[in-house]
Formats: sequence, structure tokens, C-alpha cells
Amino acid sequence: MKLRKKRVHPRDENDSGHDAFLDIVANLVGILVILVMVIGVRAQDVIVESSQEEDSSNYTAEVKVVEQLESTTRNLTLNVHEIQRQAERLEEMMELRQQERQQMLAMKKLAERELEKRREQLDEESRQKVELDSQARSLARALDDARLQRSSLEKAQDETIKLEHVPTPLAKTVFGQEEHFQLKGGYLTYVPMTVLTDQLKAELPRRIERLRQTPEIVETIGPVQGFHLRYTIEKKNYATVSKAGPVVRQVAEFKGFELLPMSDRLGEPIQEALSPNSQFEQLVESLNPRRTVVTVWTYPDSFGNFRDLKRWLYDRGFACAARPLPNDHPISGSPQGSRSAAQ
Repeated sequence: MKLRKKRVHPRDENDSGHDAFLDIVANLVGILVILVMVIGVRAQDVIVESSQEEDSSNYTAEVKVVEQLESTTRNLTLNVHEIQRQAERLEEMMELRQQERQQMLAMKKLAERELEKRREQLDEESRQKVELDSQARSLARALDDARLQRSSLEKAQDETIKLEHVPTPLAKTVFGQEEHFQLKGGYLTYVPMTVLTDQLKAELPRRIERLRQTPEIVETIGPVQGFHLRYTIEKKNYATVSKAGPVVRQVAEFKGFELLPMSDRLGEPIQEALSPNSQFEQLVESLNPRRTVVTVWTYPDSFGNFRDLKRWLYDRGFACAARPLPNDHPISGSPQGSRSAAQ
């Protein structure tokens, strides 16, 4: 009988069923071979015993039995060969299926890489869309400001220009009492700068301890008369050289503060504020013009109103300091800032 050399293939999770089937086929083939050998031996024994013990009359019957056994043996041999061929075909089919499976896995990995690439593209497109939306909003605000300025200029051109002389003394830096006001959108409002900064000075020592756990602290104070004060303190490292070598020391530094109004319409309209018995007039009357400087934080839409306010304060003996501010920029202060210059 021709022995077939067993092929060796890489094993994976689907080969266990294939190997079990081949083992069963091999066992069946072995059993059939043993049966053929046993039948052959018995047939030889029958021939020998028949030639010695029986007479010629029984010889023909025994020959038929031998022929039947030989025919059965040939049929079994043919069946064995057929089973072997089927096993080989089955093995070829399994190998083909394995190749197809490898191809499917390769296609799956390729599809996953393509999907990941598409996701990255979508993430990048989303990020760009957010940036474009932000730029569009910024441009829209800038366009609104430009339209407002254009409208103000056109209105100013239509009005008759009136030249009025207001004496302008030399500007000098403010070191005494200073009261702050905000002029925005045609509204004049008192800014409680002194009260808020006094609260800030009292609160800072308690907050500095938190810098041991974080490099920066942002806190809010208020509200006081419609304003919050938001301040920032941070931890800085400074390296110095000593006899023992470089030494790094940590220092808490005050970064600055911002005043945040609770509404864009705080205070009184400027014309009402400059009228008799207004809240602004009552507040100004409580101040000493010799010791007090009025600082006005003014936005672009109220520069014309500031001239009227300055004239009104000048008539009452007050020095006035202007602090122009860009649109959407809050009142702020920092250690790097400058003092007001009054006229």
C-alpha cells in the first residue's frame, strides 16, 4: 500500500476541526488494512487445511470462498483508495478555504485602515470648521464695529461743527484720591474701584496658600454696585546663585485684574446724568474737587459724550483723566500698568 506523507500547515483557531477529521480517516484506513490482512491470513489457512483434510469434491467450493475473499479484499482496497482521494480533496479544499480566509483578513485590515484614515480626515475637517466659525464671528463683530463707526462719522458730517474752547491745563499724574466712572453706549456709571481693590488686598494673602498645589489661581470678587472683579495670581520660579550653588525660589506674583459689568446699561444716560439732581451730580457734590480726580474709562462709541462730561466737570473745578478702551475690552489693571494723567 502506498503511504501518503502528511502535509504540515500552520495551525490556527480553525485547524482543530480539520485535524480531528483527518485523524478519524487515518484510523478508518488503518482498521481496513488490518481487516484485509486478517482475511488474507485466514484465506491461506483455509486453503492449506482444505488441501490436507478435505477431498477434491470440496476444493471447488473453497476456491469460490477464496475468490469471494479476494474480491472483498479488492473492494476494500478500492474503498481505501477512494477514501484517501476524498481525504486529499478535502485537505485541498481546507487549504483553499484557509487562503480565502487570509485574503478576507487582509481585506478587513485594509478596510479598517481606510476607515481610520477617513475618521482622521473628518476630525481635521471638524477642527477647521470650528476655526472658520470662530473667524467668521470675529469678522462679523469687526464688520458691525466698522458699520457703527461709519454711521457715527456720517452723522457727524451731517451735523454742524461747533468749536468750543475748553482750557486744557498740563496733564499731571494722579497720586491722590481717584474716583472712576465708565462711559459706554451713552451711559455713565460709577465704578467702585476703591471698594473692590480693598477687598482684593484683603483676600490675596488667604489665596496665596493655594499656589502650593497649582501654578495659577483665578478668583472673582463681588458684585459691588454692578461690577465683579476677576483677578489672577501665579507662581513664578527664580533661580539665584549662592555659595552652595544654584537655588530656585518660588514667588507668588499678582498678574492683574479685570472689572466685569453685570450689564451693558449700567448707570444713567449721559444727558440725564449731566442734568440737575441726577445720581451722578449728587455723587460728585459729595467729593472734594481739590483732592479728587475723576477718571473716566471711555469706549469709542462715547468719545463725543466724554467732551461734554469733561466740560461739565471743569465747570465744577474737577480735574478729569481719560482712559480710552477698545470695544469689548474690560476695565483692567496690573503691576505693569500706568497711573492716570489728569487735566
